[in-house]
Amino acid sequence: MKKLIFPALLLASTLMLPTPARAQDKEKDDTPLAKEMGKVDEAFKGFRRETDPVKGAKAAREAQDALLKTLAFTPALIEKMPAGEAKEKALVAYRTQIGQLFVTFCEVEAAFVAKDLPGVAKLVDAVKAAKKKGHDEFMEDEDK
Repeated sequence: MKKLIFPALLLASTLMLPTPARAQDKEKDDTPLAKEMGKVDEAFKGFRRETDPVKGAKAAREAQDALLKTLAFTPALIEKMPAGEAKEKALVAYRTQIGQLFVTFCEVEAAFVAKDLPGVAKLVDAVKAAKKKGHDEFMEDEDK
């Protein structure tokens, strides 16, 4: 039995050691934009399955607040672009998507206030689609 425990502990401790890839992922998560987007995501998770209109509306407002803060930051993918028209267009596209998502979160709040849970469910699908689109356009692939 002891012969099995030691190798298992050794393997587990090895897997927990920091690696350059894990350190790089942590750096990405430590940016101000990533922190605010994390708050948006937590609020989204909060209202996604919420059935209490008061709690759902509060979570939607939290998402709105965090989302507004993201406008002050530039995604790393855009930051790395050379100055010029393409970069300006990308910044406008980013801000437009953030603005559209903000409006959707306002609609989520309104649906909760109106106690329209089926409406909230439809808007949750719209948020998921917006999240996917934004990540596809403004985040670097993990594979690179």
